[in-house]
This record gives sequence, structure tokens and C-alpha cells, in this order.
Amino acid sequence: MTTIFQACVASDQLRQSKQDARRAERAQASRITFWTDHAQRAERVHVKNGSVDPVSDLTLAFRVDGMNLKGEPVRGLFVGTLSGLAPCSELVIENSMLWMRGVGDTVPSHMDFRVVGVAFFDSNGKEWLRTADALTSSPAVTEKWRANLRASRDEPVDLEKSPVVKPASPCS
Repeated sequence: MTTIFQACVASDQLRQSKQDARRAERAQASRITFWTDHAQRAERVHVKNGSVDPVSDLTLAFRVDGMNLKGEPVRGLFVGTLSGLAPCSELVIENSMLWMRGVGDTVPSHMDFRVVGVAFFDSNGKEWLRTADALTSSPAVTEKWRANLRASRDEPVDLEKSPVVKPASPCS
């Protein structure tokens, strides 16, 4: 009876160790977040590194939807790669920093931004993809995401001015 009990305890400890290892592996990646907001007559995208470690090769993709000055629907896609994002920092991109061919000018503040995802490498060199509903380190999923971005027929949106990077808190 004791042996069966010891086997059950050992199995439970092994399961707990595996869960702890998965949690530790995802710890930094889970602190990379994004959101959009509208403030001071500007539509903005935010990407925050809330960890104490930097991330590298950060690729941000977001859609821009709305009407051009002629009242025609326009849909654009921004895809930009930065060398990294420092620990405890926040990247901010405003509509006035972007140029869109379908608008023929900077992106107006009345257009909506929707983040498609953020891909990045953590401090251990592991690549992650965060979307609105998932955080994954699957190379196949990340490559499919990148392929879909390359195949997009949306109007290209370009960064005309450098994004703002500012300190972020809380940070852990």
C-alpha cells in the first residue's frame, strides 16, 4: 500500500514540476502586452514590455480601418520590425506617425486600429507570438502568421516618424 501511495505522490510531483517549468518558460512572454486607445484626438497602439528582461526582433502588425477623405472605405496594414524593446518600457505609435497610400496622407485620427499580433524573441532566444486571443511559441503558428501578413492585400501603412518609447510600470 505504501508503494502505491509513494508512486501517486511522485506522479503528482512530476506533474507539478512540468507545470512549473511551463509557467517559468512563459513568464517573460506573458508580460509582453498590447492595446489600442483614442486620446487627445489621436488613435494609438501601445506595446508594453512589462518584464525586467529585454525582447528582441519585435514585429508588430496592426490594421487601420476607416474612410478616406472621399468617404470611401480604406483598410491598411502596418507591419514593422524593431530591433527590440527594452525592459520596463512601452512603445507608442500614433496615427500622425503613419502614412497610408489609400488615404494619400498621414492616417487620420478617426480611423480605427486593431492589433493583429506581436512576434518577438525572449531573453532565452525563444520566439513567441502574441495575438488578441493567444500566446504561443509554436514555430508553425508564427510562420503561418507571417505568411498571412505577407499575402495581405490591404493598403501598406508606413511609419513616417519614430515611435515613442517611454518607461513603463509596473514591471516585474
